[in-house]
Amino acid sequence: MKMKKLLNIAIPAFAIMIGMASCDKVDTTPTTPTNPTPTTPSAPAPVTPAVGNNFWGVMVALKMEFSYNMPQLPVPVSVDYEMGVANFYNGAGSGTIVDAGTVSVNSNDLAKQTNGSYYLNATAGMTPSTLNLDNGVQWQVAGGNDIPAINYNHTGSFPGFSGTVPSEIKKSQDLVIDLGSKVSGADSVYVVIVTSAQTIIKAYDGNPAPAQVTIAASELGTLPTITDNSAYLEIVPFTYATPTFGGKQFVAIKETAVLSAVNIN
Repeated sequence: MKMKKLLNIAIPAFAIMIGMASCDKVDTTPTTPTNPTPTTPSAPAPVTPAVGNNFWGVMVALKMEFSYNMPQLPVPVSVDYEMGVANFYNGAGSGTIVDAGTVSVNSNDLAKQTNGSYYLNATAGMTPSTLNLDNGVQWQVAGGNDIPAINYNHTGSFPGFSGTVPSEIKKSQDLVIDLGSKVSGADSVYVVIVTSAQTIIKAYDGNPAPAQVTIAASELGTLPTITDNSAYLEIVPFTYATPTFGGKQFVAIKETAVLSAVNIN
């Protein structure tokens, strides 16, 4: 039942966008250096979550574990991120985003984006370096444009995935991923394959998660061949709550994205 409701409200387990520029470059003009210089893929960033039904907004606390391979290193590099994303609308089920005043998670103010959504990213070496999501998720919204003031503690454990994300996808073989007890604290879990040209999203129950999931070679065969690790394979367990403020219902989501940059052969 929860799976059906989650699919109906289209919350952002599928709302993950891949940035193709390197972390240390903003100029994407091709260059030909005299000596090869190592670059790293940029981490995926969440895009605007889509909400339907009778919800006036969505607040997402997201933990991301991102790994990728570098030719110079014998083992994958892993980077952890914490993110806060929020959207508020001018009516229940509307797609028109409105300003809801200051929005914060765990006392960290989210930045207002040009499209009206709110977003904040934290990782080691950045300011802030963490949103303290392991210690709880406390949302505060000042309110405005018919959005009431919100002070909401999203209780319960954060969803997790303790398994291994495959490092390569072979189009001639079924892709089999172990879930089962490796998924914890989730209402649902998505398996997502992202390329610049195509995305495959598979949704499964999270409580309990199936022991194994399979994406058939017949479907993988439609994917483009990727040899530069610019495709991404993601395991995304998430849980949600639907609190009401001022007679209006909102969606609060805790989401973990465990993903790897992969080749598709």
